[in-house]
Amino acid sequence: MNLLPDYSMNTDIPFDPARIPASFARCFQGDCPKAGACVRFLAGKHVPAGKLSGPAVYPTARRGDDCELYKPTRVIRAAYGFTALFAEVKRKDDTPLRDRLKAYLGGNTTYYRYHHGERLLTPEQQEWILALFRRKGYTEGLRFDGYKELYDFGQGI
Repeated sequence: MNLLPDYSMNTDIPFDPARIPASFARCFQGDCPKAGACVRFLAGKHVPAGKLSGPAVYPTARRGDDCELYKPTRVIRAAYGFTALFAEVKRKDDTPLRDRLKAYLGGNTTYYRYHHGERLLTPEQQEWILALFRRKGYTEGLRFDGYKELYDFGQGI
């Protein structure tokens, strides 16, 4: 199951500058041939008022028409919530699946942040979780409670 549809330059998806991680390097090199397709340059166009410094891509990252820090703009389908996943799970499988999921996500607190939509699951995390359920024999109707399409900054969401 491929959860990575090609949304690469879908301008219908709203860009939320608040989702840009503080540690994400922004680019300001408008003359770069890849600027129009680079999420770092897109982030650089959305610096909040009052922000005076932060991580940046230096001109030395460019080598001719290539950039070592180029990151293509990609929109992902992020997910949250586990109620639908566990709806048909047998009682004997519930606790082992939930414990394995909590361990994968980093513990109880993080698990509940993903469950309540405070944090969002990347497509790669979704694939891992769905594979876990499939290994236990659950193959029908595997879905999360909700989905959001958003820009991928590659540092977790």
